[in-house]
Order: sequence, then C-alpha cells, then structure tokens
Amino acid sequence: MMESLTSRRTVLGAMAMTLLPLALPTPAQALPQGPVPVPPPEATPRVEFAFSAHVLLEPTREIGRTPYGIRRRIPIIGGTFEGPRISGRIIPGGADWQIQRADDYTVLEADYMIEAADGTQIHVRNRGLTNTRVAGAKARYLRTVPEFEAPTGPHDWLNQSVFVGSLQSVSGGPPAVIVHVFRLA
Repeated sequence: MMESLTSRRTVLGAMAMTLLPLALPTPAQALPQGPVPVPPPEATPRVEFAFSAHVLLEPTREIGRTPYGIRRRIPIIGGTFEGPRISGRIIPGGADWQIQRADDYTVLEADYMIEAADGTQIHVRNRGLTNTRVAGAKARYLRTVPEFEAPTGPHDWLNQSVFVGSLQSVSGGPPAVIVHVFRLA
C-alpha cells in the first residue's frame, strides 16, 4: 500500500513537471506586443478639491538615528479645515512621525483626528514624501496620500475615494503646515 502511494506521487509529480511549463506564459507572452496604449480619457483620474487644512504643530522632536534613518516626531496640536463639502477643526493629540532616509528624502506618516462642523470625528492617516532637505533641489516635492475613516453617515464619501494631498509650509507665527487635499474621481 505504501509503495503504491509513493509510486503514484512520483508519477503525478513527473506529470506536473511536464505540464507546468505549458501553463506558464513565456516572457514574450506575458508582455503586451507593440507600443503601450494611451489610456482613454475615462481612465484618467480627475482631481477635485476636497479641503485645505491649517495644521498647528509643536516644534520638531528629534528622536535619533535608527536602522531606517533619522526619526522625528512632530506633535499635532490643533487647527482648522474647510472645503466645499466639509469643514471643522483638527483635534489636538496626533503626530507626524518622520523618517529622513539616507537619500535625504523624508517619509511622512501623520496620524490624527479631525472633527467636522456637525461633531463627527474622523480618523486621518496621511502618508507622504518630501525632499525639502535635498541640497540643490530645483523643486520641492511635498505630496501625501491621506486616508480617512469616517463613521457611516454624511461623511461616507471620505471612505469611498482615493485622495492625494500637497503640503505648503507656513512662515511666521507658530509652527504650522497647510495640507491641500484632493479627491481622485
């Protein structure tokens, strides 16, 4: 019985090894042939303004060098936001955790809560990338991808779309940043 089971496994294994190359596409089959097609207009996302947030910050707290880069924490202490469909305040207590990588780009990861004018509290996780510390950079790259977790109700639209953001520094006054948020439609 054991010998019969072993021989069946051997035969099935040999069959699988013989048929496997037939099932896998060759590199030529896996890649499209000819020029890469231009996407049709309906495949190109439209950008719609969602809101701008004026985020108040405490001074940056340098944590130190880690295996991933230089770690920083910037406490979020308040602010306001306003757009065509939503406005409100930023709840104090969040933070922007940053890692400055070896290539002098900084990975941003802010985690905080906002409160809409109707009292609804919404969780925000905003990840991004900036090159503000790159010497000689011609243009600053300050882009984020905010994600929202809103309770079921009038702000569901935040749960049902992909958003992108841009950051704008604020000079003068207490530490702050402006986050412009756009919905991809």
